[in-house]
Amino acid sequence: RADRDESRHFLGISPDSFVVCSFGFLQSFKLCHRLLQAWLNSPQAKDERCHLIFVGETSGGPYGESLLELIKAAPRKDGVRLTGWVSQDQFRMYLAAADCAVQLRTSSRGETSRVVLDTLYHGLPTIVNANGSMSEYPDDVLIKLDDNFDEAELIASLERLRHDESHRARLGVAARSYISDKHAPMKIGR
Repeated sequence: RADRDESRHFLGISPDSFVVCSFGFLQSFKLCHRLLQAWLNSPQAKDERCHLIFVGETSGGPYGESLLELIKAAPRKDGVRLTGWVSQDQFRMYLAAADCAVQLRTSSRGETSRVVLDTLYHGLPTIVNANGSMSEYPDDVLIKLDDNFDEAELIASLERLRHDESHRARLGVAARSYISDKHAPMKIGR
């Protein structure tokens, strides 16, 4: 695991910022546009201490262009960041630097999201929607929205994580414990 303070320093993120990250390739089925729109309609979009970072490469084409247009219309130009492709070390730094993660999906082929496992392993409070295998996570290890969530649900979850540090801490402890109990290689091997 990367160190939080060192990671924030390296990535140019101030120590008092509230950072929401979404990890992975920016595709329509990952609902990046829904997260971005909710962010732009939330109080956090206007708070200079709050940042939304998409850690991954855009798909380009019309979808990527539409995301860039939404970002250009944001009230604060530094409030939303697209990193593009990052190395494994940089990925770990963003995991360490983030206050929470949002990983959404609209279609599933039955696969498990490795990024959700990564965020839970790092004790990062994570918001998902109950789509595919993400619906199987226990409710106490992450925030699980309805599969067809509405924007108000997502905004309320982001706001709660922003303002309730003890809730973030509880989710982080529960996430690490869940990974240790259910996904430790030795236990799985046995």
